[in-house]
Amino acid sequence: MQKITLAVLMILASLLLMQCGDEGNAEASAARIEKVIPVKTISLEAQSFEDYLQVTGTVNARNHINIIVEEGGILKKVPIDKGRRAAAGDTLAILENKVLEAGYHQARAALQQAELDHRSKKVLFEKRAISENEFLNAEYALAAANAAYEMASVRYSKLSITAPLKGLVNNRYYDLGAYTNPMTPIFEFIDNDYMKIRAGVAERFLGDINIGTPVEVTFDAYPDMKIDAKISFISGSVAPENRTVEIEIQVPNQGGKLAPNMIANVRVLRQSYRDRVVIPLDALIQSEEGWYVFVSNSHHARKIYVEKEAVYENRVLVSGLEPGQQLVVVGHHELSDGDSLQIVNN
Repeated sequence: MQKITLAVLMILASLLLMQCGDEGNAEASAARIEKVIPVKTISLEAQSFEDYLQVTGTVNARNHINIIVEEGGILKKVPIDKGRRAAAGDTLAILENKVLEAGYHQARAALQQAELDHRSKKVLFEKRAISENEFLNAEYALAAANAAYEMASVRYSKLSITAPLKGLVNNRYYDLGAYTNPMTPIFEFIDNDYMKIRAGVAERFLGDINIGTPVEVTFDAYPDMKIDAKISFISGSVAPENRTVEIEIQVPNQGGKLAPNMIANVRVLRQSYRDRVVIPLDALIQSEEGWYVFVSNSHHARKIYVEKEAVYENRVLVSGLEPGQQLVVVGHHELSDGDSLQIVNN
């Protein structure tokens, strides 16, 4: 009986040892399975990079003026009314002022009388029939009559309102038959062959721009319109309320589409780089030590810290990477330094 019991115990011990051995082998096999992370990569290449400022501007006419009535009168005719274009010197309106008209004719008649008197006195003086003082009085009277005529002629001419330059009559402030008061506007006039875009650039960027800096202008009203231009003016002072510097860009008014007070989107070129490493913005990972990325080094993850030099939209100019490296762009948030990689680029 004791021999049977001992044999059973030995069999049980053997089975227990076999089970322990199998569990040890499983643990060793599991330890030998290496962690492999599927990722996507891109090959880094040297490329160009432009760093821009994006600001919002307002469209203004090159010249936007009110044409003033200099002499009062009744508005009798409007040869070129609002909504029409005019050339410099074209008559826009004609006023009637009987007092000025009479004064003009009176001054002209007085000038003609003074000219006649001067010619007569000159003949008499040359014949020594009158004194020098009488002749000089006739000369002075002629000069005074000429000055009075010029003044009356200028005032009378102001009854014809003319365009000071080429442009668009945008509005008229008096109706036909109304009396126009002196020194009040009668027309709104726009010189809109070229427009000025005014925008504010933050003070800290003042060192990045100059007269002639390239800009790209787009408009919400015309999504398909894009104008390449240059900065034509930079203000010499900073606006205290928002610490910005005003810039101006003059652009052609293509098809007359642009109107004063439209919104313009202005993209100002800060700096242009050539043959630099540029990566997608979402390839960067931030830590307490700074920004870093992962590259594939013989199918193993390698962490590299980088410096951001410039960012525009979803592209980042960085230092610390070299052309030819395989940058991990998908799956990088799951990586640790040294992880094995499975490159999946489809």
